[in-house]
Amino acid sequence: MTPARTLIVCTTPRSGSTLLCALLASSGVGGRPESWYRAEDRSEYEADWGVPPGDHLAFLKSAIKAGSDESGTFGLRLQAASLSPALAELRASFGNLPDRDLLKHAFGPCTFIYIRRNDDVAQAVSRLKAEVSQVWHLDGTEPPPRGEPAYDAARLDEFRLEAAEGNSAWEAWFAAQGIAPIRLVYEAFVTDPAGQVRTLLTRSGLPPHPDRQITATNRKMADSSSEAWASRYRRERGLQST
Repeated sequence: MTPARTLIVCTTPRSGSTLLCALLASSGVGGRPESWYRAEDRSEYEADWGVPPGDHLAFLKSAIKAGSDESGTFGLRLQAASLSPALAELRASFGNLPDRDLLKHAFGPCTFIYIRRNDDVAQAVSRLKAEVSQVWHLDGTEPPPRGEPAYDAARLDEFRLEAAEGNSAWEAWFAAQGIAPIRLVYEAFVTDPAGQVRTLLTRSGLPPHPDRQITATNRKMADSSSEAWASRYRRERGLQST
């Protein structure tokens, strides 16, 4: 069944999208966005939903069911690296349609929300810590850390480059598809996350009930060592402080 409407969160890793998705879900009208098409999670979703590997239509149907709320809104988060594989899978089911038409065929009318981070050094530090520890969020459901992160300038270089390439890829895709996404910048978003989400939902034609509390249990992950690593990296790379 095609959703009545879909919100697609477009992002790169460690840009605040987890908090954004949690707040959208709490609104009652923003769907339940998750990275349904993240390759690393595919087998887990298939097992949870009883979907045979390779059954793209059954997976799509199950994802829509899991990601939709009572208002009929479906939520989906796409990292830049997941966009092409997701489109290829949908194209195998629905034919060689232009990207935007393909997404509408699968998910109904789509609103695109693009969240990015200006401070790419802080983003890279957050990514390094999460990759090593495998703790990607703090909301009371996170697993114990699998490893102890250590400063690594070379990996921070890689993560900065990956974020830059991902942001460039999103901008090129939006332009090619004639999409004007709702834009959020992490540094401004975190000053008033609930207010920003209420505003973007209203702009999307999905105003939450005035009495609805938009909340999330996510806690800030950056700490004093994150700031120290970022400062050290900027010194070593001759970058200005933010």
